[in-house]
Formats: sequence, C-alpha cells, structure tokens
Amino acid sequence: MTTAPQVLVEAPRGPRVEAAELVGGVLTHAPESDGLRFLSALDRLCTALSDEARLTEAGRRSTRRALVSALVLQLRLQRLLAEQPEIERLPFEGPLVVVGLFRTGTTLLQSLLAQHPDVRAPQLWELMHPVARDGSPAERARLIRVTQSYVRAYYRAAPAFRAIHYLDAELPEECHRLFGATFASEIYPLRYRIPSYVDWLAEQDMRRPYAFHRTLLRCLLWRDPGGHVALKCPTHLWHLDALAATYPQGRIVRLHRAPAAAVASACSLTAVVRSARSDDVDRAEIGRYWTERAVAALATARRDGDVHGLPVLDLRYDDLVADPLAAVASVCEFAGLRWTGAAERRVRRFLQRNPQGRHGRHRYAPEEFGVSRVELEERLGDYRKEFGL
Repeated sequence: MTTAPQVLVEAPRGPRVEAAELVGGVLTHAPESDGLRFLSALDRLCTALSDEARLTEAGRRSTRRALVSALVLQLRLQRLLAEQPEIERLPFEGPLVVVGLFRTGTTLLQSLLAQHPDVRAPQLWELMHPVARDGSPAERARLIRVTQSYVRAYYRAAPAFRAIHYLDAELPEECHRLFGATFASEIYPLRYRIPSYVDWLAEQDMRRPYAFHRTLLRCLLWRDPGGHVALKCPTHLWHLDALAATYPQGRIVRLHRAPAAAVASACSLTAVVRSARSDDVDRAEIGRYWTERAVAALATARRDGDVHGLPVLDLRYDDLVADPLAAVASVCEFAGLRWTGAAERRVRRFLQRNPQGRHGRHRYAPEEFGVSRVELEERLGDYRKEFGL
C-alpha cells in the first residue's frame, strides 16, 4: 500500500472521471489488488512534483488531471482485459522501434515510415486513448475530437511548442504515452523539474512498465489491426535492456546527431514544455540535466550490430535530412519491408506537403543553456568518432 500526496491526486468533480468512486476523490491507501498499480511510482512522482517542480496553480490543476486520468486508464484496462482476455495473447511482429536523443530526427523518420502502406504507426489519438469503449467509427471520431481539443489547449499553454514538435490527433506520435499510467517514464523529467525522481528512476527495473506498454500496444492492435508496427520514442534510449526483454523480436533504428546540437535543441524543447506548467524555468539547470542524460545514453554506444540482442540500424541525422528517401529505403530493407513505387510516391508527397519549418522555425543555441561544446566533445569524443559526427 502507499499514499499519494492529496494535493496532486484529488480527483476533479464531474462525469468525465468514470472511476471517481474508486479513486475516491483522493487516492489513499489503495492496494494494488483493487486494480490500481504502480502506486509506489506514483508516490515518488507526486512527492517530487510537490517538493521540486515549482508548478503554477494552473500547472498543478493540469498535472492533477493527468495523473487521475492515468489511474482511470488502469481501471479501464483491467475491465477490458476481463472482458477480452484474448488481447494479452495477441501476436504481432517486431516492432520496429526508432530511438535516439531528443531532436535527432526520430519524428521525421517515423512520419516518413508511416507513409508506407504496410506500416502501422500509432497515432496521437490512439496513444492517448489506448483503451476505448469500442472500435466503431463514431467512437474513433469522438476520440479524435477529444485529442484535437487537447492539442489546441497545449498550444495555448505553450505556443512555441508548435514550431518544435508539431502535434495532430491523426499523426504518428511517441509511444511514451503508453508508459504514462505506470508513472515510471523519462518523459516526466522533461515536463517537470523533478531531480529526486530522476535519481529514483535511474535505479528502477523497467521490465514491469514495459510489460504494461506491451499490453496497451496489444489493445491498439486488437482494436485496429494493421501492418508492421513502427514505434518511436527517444525515452527508450535509456532503457534498451527492458525494451529488448519485452520485445525480443524487435528491431531498433538508432539516430545520431552532433551532441552539442542535439542537446541544445532538447534543452529548448524542455524549457518550452516546462513553461506550460511553471513560471520558474532554470535554463542553466536544464543544460546540466541534458548534458548528463546525453552522456549516460551515448558514452558507451558502439556500432556492434545489436543492442541487448536486438538488431540495430544506425543512421545519422545529417544523412536523413540530406536524402530522406534513401534513409527510409534503407530502414525498409532492414525491417524486411518492400520498398515499392507506391511507398516512394507517398513519402515524396509527404515531404512536399511538409517542408522543414512549415510550422515555424526552432531557434536555439547551446550557450542559452550553459551547455559547453568543449565538455560534450571531450566526454562524448569516442561516440562522435564512432558514428562520424
């Protein structure tokens, strides 16, 4: 049993919280056998949010809603699996998983792969609502509307985010959203200043959260079967061992970019995202955070053909941007997908309709965040040499 701080998990009133009778207004001493899981992780997260995140009142409200929604998702999942136990036995190939530091081209690559007729890249609306009442067209349309409302609200809170990472309910998106209800995810330190949580997360065995990720992915495929699953999220980079244990038939595409550029861009992203919930955003602290996270993820990376037993294809950001068609073709070959004329035409059309900078220019510099190019080059010199960066 555990107790989550009342200030952050008090359930909002109203019909939208279907599990209000179980969340009980305030989550207190709820045993995991009652259907709610990962409560010790929730307790850690809430404590860090309360003590360290410097949230505005609006930030506290939006965070509270998100945490309650995650608990509701757990209960909905429990109900669905009781009604449809075959979901957890659903087989699927792969998946193909695109990883890399934030801001290394992972979004572009997944978007291009999604144009392939045989690729199933989960979209934002279904990642935000992996457990739905049914798979009917009416329910799909409703969830897309709800998700698009979320996107509009997010852009109101953080207008600069549009130019950094464009969101749309019906575009592929990062699968970190399938971890949210485990309360163990690298995305939380990006959203919030929570250093004690970062230290705690680094010590966790992530196989249980990854098993939850796999179950929710199966829910998506049960509701809407498709082709070869292509996932994307930078957060996998810090937990490749758990990813490999959970998806032993998976394949990894790993993207690489000059560390100073990637870290500076990730810092800019983080500052914008945190500003949606806090008025006290320390840029120098963000710079130190991403310097350490980059070193932790990349210092030992090598071109050795596999990661924890999973096949790996390494791509450089500069090569992806310079010749995206060739890059996508190479990924398709790696994944065992036929690179057809139809696939190439669809990728060309996407590139024509979505030129770089379409949604605004993202401008940043390492110096804004106290990031030392010299330090990064020294600490990641072997990595840069290994991948020709």
